[in-house]
Amino acid sequence: MRIQEMKAQQFPKAAWSEWRKTAEASLNGQSLQTLHTATYENILLKPLYGREETADFADQYPGFPSYTRGFYEGGYLETSWKNAPSVKSDTGTDLKKKMSVALQEGQQALSFVVEDISQMTFTQFSALPLEEYPLYIHTNDHFLAIASFLLKIKSSRVTGAAGTDIVSLYAKKGLVPSERALALQAEAVTALRKALPKLKTIRIDTTPYHEGGANAVQEIAIALAEAVFYIEWLKEKGWSPVEVIEKMCFHFAIGSQFFMEIAKLRAFRKVWYALCSSYGVSGEAVKVLVGAETSIFTFSKLDSHVNLLRTGSGVFSALLGGVEYVQAVPFDQLNGPSSLGERMARNIPLILQHESYLGEVIDPAGGSYYIETLTTELSQAAWEHFIQMEAAGGIISVLKDGTVQKELAAVMKKRREDLATQKRSMIGTNSYADLHEQVPKEKPKPSVSLSGESISLFQELTGKVKDQTTIAALYVKDSGTAVIPISSKRLAEPFERLRERAERMQLLGKKVKAGLICLGPLKEFKLRADFVISQLSIGGIESELSGECQTIEEAAQFVKESQLAYYCICGKDEAYEQFGPSLAAAVKKERNNILLDLAGKLSAETEAKWRCSGLDGSVYSGQNIVKKLTALLHRLEGVETSD
Repeated sequence: MRIQEMKAQQFPKAAWSEWRKTAEASLNGQSLQTLHTATYENILLKPLYGREETADFADQYPGFPSYTRGFYEGGYLETSWKNAPSVKSDTGTDLKKKMSVALQEGQQALSFVVEDISQMTFTQFSALPLEEYPLYIHTNDHFLAIASFLLKIKSSRVTGAAGTDIVSLYAKKGLVPSERALALQAEAVTALRKALPKLKTIRIDTTPYHEGGANAVQEIAIALAEAVFYIEWLKEKGWSPVEVIEKMCFHFAIGSQFFMEIAKLRAFRKVWYALCSSYGVSGEAVKVLVGAETSIFTFSKLDSHVNLLRTGSGVFSALLGGVEYVQAVPFDQLNGPSSLGERMARNIPLILQHESYLGEVIDPAGGSYYIETLTTELSQAAWEHFIQMEAAGGIISVLKDGTVQKELAAVMKKRREDLATQKRSMIGTNSYADLHEQVPKEKPKPSVSLSGESISLFQELTGKVKDQTTIAALYVKDSGTAVIPISSKRLAEPFERLRERAERMQLLGKKVKAGLICLGPLKEFKLRADFVISQLSIGGIESELSGECQTIEEAAQFVKESQLAYYCICGKDEAYEQFGPSLAAAVKKERNNILLDLAGKLSAETEAKWRCSGLDGSVYSGQNIVKKLTALLHRLEGVETSD
């Protein structure tokens, strides 16, 4: 076919009903609703989306309200994003060397972990190329120190963002900030507004909530609630809403739910515009700085190289969502990180930039029926949740009464249950576990030498800055009102504890092994035996197979020879019927103190008969594998427990 003829070919338009009919035909007549799945945001995901299913296509162009498709008409062609992974260093001298190398190798901003270099002097800080590259740092407890250093430099050319979200920082500690802490924070941001007009210093960081289990709706709503808190708080100090907003930087953690994370960032801009409109703020002021870091919430110490995939997915979705800077976390962050981990964190965004050309397409996610629908549903749900929080008194009030903590805990519980029952997979952790891998030990965090706790005024603190003044010397310790802390725990931790326990048992000389009683020929028991092996390996339990047992006597002989504390019978349902409960009785007769399970689920009536003959339990798909393996390790350790 000639090229002109190919170009002339027309594809007939298919109606929505035809798409639906074709899809349902592949399901043998079942409804598409059988493929609907609910997210942690209580949004129903569908297998098929079209224009008819899309709620809102009002935002047709980037750079126009409500900015769903981005704050800038030209996207990254107009305002390029920055590659800003945090550089870890123990000393100020080493930081300068590592930062110099990082900038030469593709880093585009000054970003570092303040806590790790608390003894850095003002001289070392000022030696950084602060006027050449934007500054993107989370100062945590050391905001006043960094602010004092910046004020001494007095450069109007410093750009980027440096700040602490005092609300989320204190919430993570189980506090709400005191009036004294807020007063010092207000003095600092006021002084910085005059001295460094291009620097964003009011940070809204939803990372602690994200790591506490928050879903996308909660993250967006909390970000808005915190924004209202800062606007109202600084209004009392003489700031106008537009002055507060112009100094804001929103920082999100980006998880591994690819499409949801894209929609989260797009939905945030949409509701942010609505919030700004309610304060009478419009135009350029609405275009706040939005950045992201890849989440360690879904990181695992086990099979840590899988974290590279999680990081890659997170960076990809952050850039498609339209962030202005991205901080990729090293895949081995939990154990170091190593120089390789730091290099990979720096290079993943560069690969996406230079080989996937993410900076060359304006809003590449725009127009996707799926993402547009998800964005609309997220923005509506987040706005409603935000209104509820405001009606309850705002972010401080809902932290004090524990509402936020309870909501996050509920989502966290659901996330953990889904991993424990394997409704969701975490490769290398609750599926495809490497039995021979040792759990890496976390390196202890450096201790911070704190002094200067009696300083009462920010001006006094700033005046004390000398060339050799360290960040630690400018630390101001403060307490607030106690609340339920935002508990931050990685999803992989329960599985890591199982493996760590198995390793300790092995070091103590205990046998962490299970015997698999395999019924019939290989092709009949292999499927269930492989399943049991994979389940036990999650808890660090090795499996020893019996070989093909054709009779009850052969099974009993395997138990006698192997001398293990735990066995699991594996075979087809037909084999279970053939051998019957007498198999359990014979095995228990051989050694009555063993724990005996069966692979798969029996009917209630059949299971009752097997249990009467000595069966203790079963290993089956959908059970809480964390509880099951915890009980098994107890038994192998010699501790009696209920199954």
